[in-house]
Amino acid sequence: MLDDQSRQFFQNWYKTNLGESVLQLERNEVAAELDSAVGYYLVTQSPLKDFSLRDHRLRESILIAPTLEFGAPSNTVVARASELPFEADGVDVHVFHHTLDISATPHDDLREAARTLLPSGKLIIIGFNPWSVWGFCRVFSKKVKAPWCGHFIAHQRLEDWLKVAGLTLETKRFVYYQPPLQSGKWRSRFAWVDRMFKPLKLPFSGIYVMVATKQVKRFIPLKPRWSGARVRVPPLTKPTVKEMKE
Repeated sequence: MLDDQSRQFFQNWYKTNLGESVLQLERNEVAAELDSAVGYYLVTQSPLKDFSLRDHRLRESILIAPTLEFGAPSNTVVARASELPFEADGVDVHVFHHTLDISATPHDDLREAARTLLPSGKLIIIGFNPWSVWGFCRVFSKKVKAPWCGHFIAHQRLEDWLKVAGLTLETKRFVYYQPPLQSGKWRSRFAWVDRMFKPLKLPFSGIYVMVATKQVKRFIPLKPRWSGARVRVPPLTKPTVKEMKE
C-alpha cells in the first residue's frame, strides 16, 4: 500500500512551481506512449488523486488509490497496489506514475501489475533516477518532503524486477536533466543542460521513463507419433480331415 504521508507530500509538491513543470513533462511522456495504444482498459497509479490521462484510444480509464480522497474522480477504485481487483490478463495498459517510489512493496506491486496485463500489454513506469543531480540532493536531504521521501529506485534494479515478473523492457528514456530548482528564472538559466544532454541519452537525468511489455509464451504443437495397435492374431492353420468330416 502507498504510504499515506508520502502521498500527501507529493500532492503538495506537485502544486509548486517545479512540481507543475515536472508534471507537464511527465504527462507528455505518458501521452506519447499512449498514442499508439489501443484496447479497453487503462489502469493508472499515482500519488496524485487525479492523474487523468486524456486523448487516448482506450475505452475505460481506471485510477487506483489506497484510500478514497475528497475530490477524487469518479473512475477511482480503492485497492491495494499489490492486490488489484482485476482478473489476470485483462488490462491493456498499466501506468506507474512514481508509485513504486513511495510504495512499501514495490516488487509485489510490479508483479501484480504484470499479472493483470494482457499478453503483449504495456507497462509504463515513471520514476526518479538516483544517479542524477536529483539523487545527489536526496542524499543530503532530510527525506521528509517530496520528492526526497521517495525511494529513487535505480533503473538497473528495476530492469531485473521486470525480468522476474515476466516483462520485456522495450524502451528506456531519460528526461529532465536540469537541477531541481523551484525558481522558474533559475530553471530557465539551466535550460541549456537539457538541450545538451538529452540528445546524448545519458542515464543521468532526474527522471526516467521505462516501457515494458508482457511476454507471450508460444507453444509449438508437436505432431503425435501414431503407431499401429498391436493386436495378437492367432496363426491360421489348415483344418484336418477329421475336422472337415465333422
